[in-house]
Amino acid sequence: MSETGSPINDSFQPLNNAPQWFLDNIRIPGKSILTQVAGRSVHMLAWNWDNTELPTLMLVHGFGAHSHWWSFLAPFFRDRYRIVALDLPGMGDSEPPAVYEDNCFARAIVGCIEQHQLQPVCIIGHSFGGAQSLRATVMSPHLFSHGIVVDTNVRLPPEPLIRKLQPKGSHKPSPTRAECMTRFRLVPPQPNHIDALVHYIAFHSCAGEQQNWHWKSDPNCLNVGEIEDPDLLRAVSIKIDMIYGGKSFLNIENKPERVLAHFSRAGKLLTIPEAGHHIMVDHPLDLVAAIKALLIN
Repeated sequence: MSETGSPINDSFQPLNNAPQWFLDNIRIPGKSILTQVAGRSVHMLAWNWDNTELPTLMLVHGFGAHSHWWSFLAPFFRDRYRIVALDLPGMGDSEPPAVYEDNCFARAIVGCIEQHQLQPVCIIGHSFGGAQSLRATVMSPHLFSHGIVVDTNVRLPPEPLIRKLQPKGSHKPSPTRAECMTRFRLVPPQPNHIDALVHYIAFHSCAGEQQNWHWKSDPNCLNVGEIEDPDLLRAVSIKIDMIYGGKSFLNIENKPERVLAHFSRAGKLLTIPEAGHHIMVDHPLDLVAAIKALLIN
């Protein structure tokens, strides 16, 4: 397979107001890589896959999301990194795990790194993906060089427990992909976003054929593995930096600063003042700039 992998699906049509940098980046699609971890297929998109001399940057999405939340930003890092964007088990194009339990997502991260000898990895996780990235660094610290947590919810007592989602059983079908896309919503809601980016994410959130289109994610996927124990943060031995949106629902009562203080090798906390929780769809270029600033320190 070539460096650029399979072309973008011909039926995807960018919105007329799509930024030029976005159009340029989606013309450099990642190469699809499938890896068997614990008997289940885990999917990644990869850039510079054959350039094994470059250090690895791993990008991990949030709950119910997929690797294409990162794929329109990944090409910005091609000058210095071999990049992989993972689909967590039960999401995107990865199969569900045998059982949803606290470390099932972290095991997939570790398994992909080990099987492809990607270490040492700098791992960047958004939201739910940040929690799974931290769990992976505790599970196998020797595989990681650096971690960047992007707007991740961490419960610090005496905060109430994180609400556990219930299995849905099935997704509501749509007769066409276009109709499926119209049902896409950001969770939590975020009215300020770039429409062209959300349109692209929605396109890659749908799967199906003929008159049966539905979300790619497993309807029985559970948000297990979120961090509610500060001891897990203290167990992280690699350097951790953090990026939060200034207008994120998580950026209250100095919570990002309080979370960062638990890491033994706490790095920097960068805030993107006008960004909400889903930073890659409202301030994507600011997010890239923040990540690049942390990668060189």
